[in-house]
Amino acid sequence: MQFLRTKLDPNTIVLFKQIGVGLVVIATVALIITGIWYGSRIESLTISQIEVSGGETINHEELKSQVEKVLEGEYLGLIPRRFAWLYPDKEIVSALTSVERIHNIAAVRTSGAELKVTFDEYLPQALWCQATEQPDCLFLDQFGYAFGHAPQLTGGSFLRFVKSGEDPAIGTTVTTPESLANLLTLVNLLAEHNWYISYVEIDQVNDVFLKVSGGGELKVMAATAPEKTVDNLLVILSSDEF
Repeated sequence: MQFLRTKLDPNTIVLFKQIGVGLVVIATVALIITGIWYGSRIESLTISQIEVSGGETINHEELKSQVEKVLEGEYLGLIPRRFAWLYPDKEIVSALTSVERIHNIAAVRTSGAELKVTFDEYLPQALWCQATEQPDCLFLDQFGYAFGHAPQLTGGSFLRFVKSGEDPAIGTTVTTPESLANLLTLVNLLAEHNWYISYVEIDQVNDVFLKVSGGGELKVMAATAPEKTVDNLLVILSSDEF
């Protein structure tokens, strides 16, 4: 019996090879995706504990809640954002930066399942107001930096500063740190001698005027040591000519 040997078409052979290669590639990709899916969900590499520390008055639970929101979801629908090796640290810092009064934020993974968030808090030392009678003011820190909106405060909780020709703006300074420190110390020293200052005005050439409660004002040099300014004032007040 004679067998007829059928010869395959070269194009068919190429097609079979391409299909084989394609199946191998698909299988390899599927294995990789499966490995990534399960590997990125290992409990020891999934952030489940968040510790927040820093500041004195800011609610840590609220910050923790914001961090939890940033960690929700997945990258490309595959890798959890809680995966320890790819957690979105920059997004966490950016989200918390929007909270007034905090700075120097850091989000550091201390283990595969633990994330530690630290921050510093701006503490108010004074107020920067548009005008003496305006309720809208900004908080100033110890360096004269305006960092947040103050509620409508009454009384003398914080010394008020007014700057001629310049509106209060977050992220700017009302004066230099040295000048602010001198002025705050001066106001306290004057209060010891029953001279109570209601607000401080800084003009466009940086002359400083202390408005005395009940009327009157004192013009001072912010660069002068507060103790020297008070001593000079006491000398003037004790003179017969005055």
